[in-house]
Amino acid sequence: MSLKVTLFGGTGQGKTTYTLALLYQMAAGIDGFRIEAEDADTSTKYLNPWRDFVIARKWPAPTMGRREDTFSLLFNNEFITEFRWVDYQGGAINITTDESDEAAQLHADIQESNAVIIVADAFTIATRPRIEAEMLTSSTYIFNLLNSYKFKEAARGVGMAQGITIALVLTKADILPEEYKENNYQRLFEQAREVFRGVVSFAEEQRAHTSSLRPWLYPAAMIPVSVAGEGNASVVDPGRGYELATVNLDNPPDPVNIHYPFLYAIGNELDRNALYMEEQEEELEARLSKLNRNVLNRILRGRSIKQVHEERQAVAEKLSEMEPKIRAVTTVANKKMRSLIPS
Repeated sequence: MSLKVTLFGGTGQGKTTYTLALLYQMAAGIDGFRIEAEDADTSTKYLNPWRDFVIARKWPAPTMGRREDTFSLLFNNEFITEFRWVDYQGGAINITTDESDEAAQLHADIQESNAVIIVADAFTIATRPRIEAEMLTSSTYIFNLLNSYKFKEAARGVGMAQGITIALVLTKADILPEEYKENNYQRLFEQAREVFRGVVSFAEEQRAHTSSLRPWLYPAAMIPVSVAGEGNASVVDPGRGYELATVNLDNPPDPVNIHYPFLYAIGNELDRNALYMEEQEEELEARLSKLNRNVLNRILRGRSIKQVHEERQAVAEKLSEMEPKIRAVTTVANKKMRSLIPS
């Protein structure tokens, strides 16, 4: 099983620095988890700019174009899953497909993704008027893209077996005004839900349709993160208009909460796969028990009851194999993430 995770966001939201911090931490290992790249050059490609950031305190150059790399996720050195990591430059979301091949590819990647990680600048969300924050974070563009390729499918009854996991990463949390950090970032969460209200309301609506749509098809959560770490960066200029805040890195970075959105995305997709398998097993058993012999023979198409039972056993064994892996990932991820949908 190979998963696909796509990371994107607006221009200047901290996506490149977040990605470098995440892949550094996961390559080194954290909370028992680590990733292995398909080849050594992939790791070097990400570690070199991270080294320059740490040692020279030089903010990395923005991601250019599209990157796709394949990694394996391990827990206590045991393989969990393979995944494809797709990373876009900031602003790719704001370009139409007839203007850019990259924009067209982003649309295709969203269609194919099991999970998306959306990166948004928490300082912008907290300090700018809401309508400016919506434009600068590209929240409306993001909703439009998800609505076109994921949400509308569910509304039409198409692609019901897909769904998507949404993780909203609120970067630069260390430089937030103090009132946005109080009560475990409660005010920031409220503001983020307003800025990303399109995504929030639609995911909420889809999850509410429990009679026709499984609510676990659309897990959605957010978390404030910091690459610099508390007290290690300072705001030189808060920004105005299109100009975002200018920030200095005063001390070596000490990343906070970086790995949780990634583990949330992977863990929920593993969980979704397991739930599908459970449904397959339960539905097969229920249908077989209700059918008479003649109908049963036509459905089996030459297979014996024993063969069908063996298929069910294979599903059960796969579930048994996946369960501890799922628990390992989700236990860590869910303890920090806050639901995007208000309770």
